[in-house]
Amino acid sequence: MKQLRSPKHRALISVVVAARKAAGLTQRQLAAKLKRSNSFVWKLEAGERQVNVLEFIEIARVLGVKASALMADIEG
Repeated sequence: MKQLRSPKHRALISVVVAARKAAGLTQRQLAAKLKRSNSFVWKLEAGERQVNVLEFIEIARVLGVKASALMADIEG
C-alpha cells in the first residue's frame, strides 16, 4: 500500500480526472460506462484505491484516449 497517495499515484489520479472531465463525464457516468459501481470511480479519484494496468487501459478506452497518452502525462 506504499504506492497509495505517492506522487506517482496522485499524478495518475490527476490524469484520469482530467481525461474524465475532458470527456464531459461525471464519476457516475464513467462508472456506468465501465459497468462498475460508483464507489469504484469515487475511491479511485479520492486516492483510496489503486488501479491495475487492465483497469487503467479500460478507463482510457472508455474515455476515448490512449492509455499510453495518459501514461506519458503521468511520466511528464
